[in-house]
Amino acid sequence: MKVLSIETTSDVGSVAFLEDNNVYSEYIFRTPDIASKLISSIDIILEDNRCKPEDLKLIVVSYGPGLWTGIRLGMGVAKGIAAGNKAKIFCIGAMDSIFFGIKEFKIPAICIINAYRGQVYLAYFNGKFVYKKNYPIRIVELGELYSICSKKEIILTGTGVSIIPDKIRKLKNVIVPDRQFLYPSAGMNGLLSLEKIHRGIPSAPLKPFYGR
Repeated sequence: MKVLSIETTSDVGSVAFLEDNNVYSEYIFRTPDIASKLISSIDIILEDNRCKPEDLKLIVVSYGPGLWTGIRLGMGVAKGIAAGNKAKIFCIGAMDSIFFGIKEFKIPAICIINAYRGQVYLAYFNGKFVYKKNYPIRIVELGELYSICSKKEIILTGTGVSIIPDKIRKLKNVIVPDRQFLYPSAGMNGLLSLEKIHRGIPSAPLKPFYGR
């Protein structure tokens, strides 16, 4: 099955081409203007893999939380491609994708994404990945985040890591992983969607979760 995955929830966007449960190609681009890169990146990745839009059987897209413009654009492009070739769309949460990417660490983690006005969206991962449900998300103040992070050894990940105060980063029990684990990626979204499909788990609703 030929799969196109689109990730546009942050200023680090990506597209990936998957086939036979493998990521064949992934393009990552950092830009405040996702629209300027997304379509051309899709064209290039399909051409490089000798795949026509009509050959795609599945389109994977993230619903957020994240940037309003990026999520809106990603979902719009996914719907447009799917409408043209009757491909199915599978929706993945940005935080679920990040937790899927760090599941091999088997360490509790907190994923945060900027909710603005001194707040972050937060989801908790206990070290064991759960496929059947999306991880619950709540909003917390940055001051409360310090209290949460100071209790035990924990990985702190997600695009919101860039806005946390230094006193949180300096906590001895807090681990901030390499940059590649801070952002959701199209490749990881695609692998997670295929694993969910294999397990008979339906897509999340095609409904945007905007960061503000």
